[in-house]
Order: sequence, then structure tokens, then C-alpha cells
Amino acid sequence: MATWERVLGLFAIGDLTRSPQPVIGGWSHNVWRVSTAVGEFAIKEMVHNPQPWWTEQITAAINFELRAWGNGGIPMAEPIADAAGDYLPLVVTDGWTRRYRCHRWVAGRPCVDEAPSVERSRQVGATVAKLVNLDVPGGSTRTDLAWNALEAYEATVTEAKARRLDWAPLLADLRSGVDQLRAQFDELADGDLPMLFLHRDLDPRNTARSADGELVVFDWDYAGPRLVASELLTAALSFAGGAADGDDQCVVATFDSYLATAAPVDFRGAAPPLAEEAFRWMMLNAWRALGHRGASPEQAEFAGSLVRSLASTWLDLRASLERWEAALTAG
Repeated sequence: MATWERVLGLFAIGDLTRSPQPVIGGWSHNVWRVSTAVGEFAIKEMVHNPQPWWTEQITAAINFELRAWGNGGIPMAEPIADAAGDYLPLVVTDGWTRRYRCHRWVAGRPCVDEAPSVERSRQVGATVAKLVNLDVPGGSTRTDLAWNALEAYEATVTEAKARRLDWAPLLADLRSGVDQLRAQFDELADGDLPMLFLHRDLDPRNTARSADGELVVFDWDYAGPRLVASELLTAALSFAGGAADGDDQCVVATFDSYLATAAPVDFRGAAPPLAEEAFRWMMLNAWRALGHRGASPEQAEFAGSLVRSLASTWLDLRASLERWEAALTAG
């Protein structure tokens, strides 16, 4: 990475008062807790993707984050820009190109360490309602569904088999589920359903409880178009303990709290986008395990272990999501 002097100078946040502390849990990017003479900050180092689509997507995500921050109703970390007003400045050093993000540190207890609770799930429902009520258009299912992982499936399986990777058969065994998901995406596209720009990663890993008990939301970089029903369902299940065995009372508490300030939701079609996002994460790690996406040998090995785990559970996850969609659609 760039020197700390250079990184801190980007955001004009003063000099270090102690060594930066790595924040555990990141895989795609590196995050540190940084203490300086003017306060505490979270610094994220991101591998720069030169493809225009990547810049467009993350710029749109940052703009949504700024919209939420400006609204003032959602507890979250303050985003910090560099001197030029850029929230994602680029640094090139020693042949490496990196992007950096900076946020003011928010003290709190990570939600990932908490057991599900009805009280917390009520806060989740209220948070989703606030995000939805920002009313930022996200296109429609005709134009804005993500197909790239589904389209790359056969080529990825073929390459993994040719290289005799041990997870290749596991990935190949998902074919029927992939075909079914493609058919469901065709139906969603034909329906031309409206989507909103939403957080898309609202789960215990990306939230904390502040000292006064508020739910604080972090990591907005994946924000993008999503069906409201999908956003509400995945948030409810994530904080209730998961799609397979989530606490029903927590799920209901999320929905009830959401409906207190936002319009009712039609859950038809909510499951396929969530199954696709889990599939896309598995495929991203498959590409890394194959040595693509700039992965080092160590990262490729770790990615392969994730593929083995994800491939062995994806069909069950998809079935659980569809059961929830069916139950909620039936009322």
C-alpha cells in the first residue's frame, strides 16, 4: 500500500498518534482503524479495477451513501473526502494502483457478535424503511438485473475441470439450480418490476450498536439496484439468524417495524435476486481461485476453500429463500 503519511495526507486528517489497527473481517479489501491528532477514522484500501463499469458502480454507491448521510435519519459513519472532494481517491505507487476511502470512526459493539433479538430486528425494519423512503430510482428488472455470473457459469466450470481443481465437480453439480435461476430471471425481466437503489449488504457484519443502542450502518460500497422485497427479506433473515433457521419472531418484528413508516411489499420475486447474489459471490471466489481478478496464490487458495463451502450449501440456501417467498406471498 501507499505510505500512511501519503494516505492520511489525502484526507487531511492529521498525523498518526499510534500504529493503525487492522479491522478483522475483510476479504475483498483492507480496513484499518486509524488514530490521529484530530480523531479516529476507518481507512479502507481497495484494489483499483480499471474497468469503467466498476468505477460507475462504486461512484453510484458512494452517491447513494452521501444521499443517506445528507438525509440525517440513518445512523452511519461520516464519509470523508479528499481536498478535491473525491471520496475514492486513487494512488499509484511502486506499480500498485489503489483506491482509498475514509470514514469517521463510530464506536460501537459489532452486531455480528450479538444474538438475534426482536428489539434489534425492529431497528432493522425501521432502517430498511428509511432507505426505501429515500426513493432513489434503481431502474427495473428488465434492464438492471445482474446476469454476469450466470452467463459465466459454464466457462468457469470448464476451466476448473481442465485444471482439475477439487471444487469443480461441486460447481458442476449446481447446473439444475443455475438453469432454474436463469428461468426465474427471465420471468423477472419480463415483469419489468421497478427497483430502488438500496444498501444491498445490510447484515450483522456491516452494522454495530452504538453506546445509546442505535443501529449504525457501515460499508455502503455495494449499494445498487434491488427489489424492495429482496432488500427487506434478506435484512430480516440476516438479523434473525439466517434463511434456514431464522427466528420467526425476529422476522415478523422486522416486517412490522418496516410497515410502520413504509408502504406494503409484494414478496413475489424476492428470492431469485438473493439466490443470484449468493451465487455471484461464489463465482467471484471461483474466478479468484482460478488466479483471475489479480489474486495472489495465497488468496487463490483461500478463495478455493470458500467455493467448496459455498457450493455445498447454495442449493439449500436457494430452497430456503424460496420457501420464505412462498410463505410471505401466501400471507
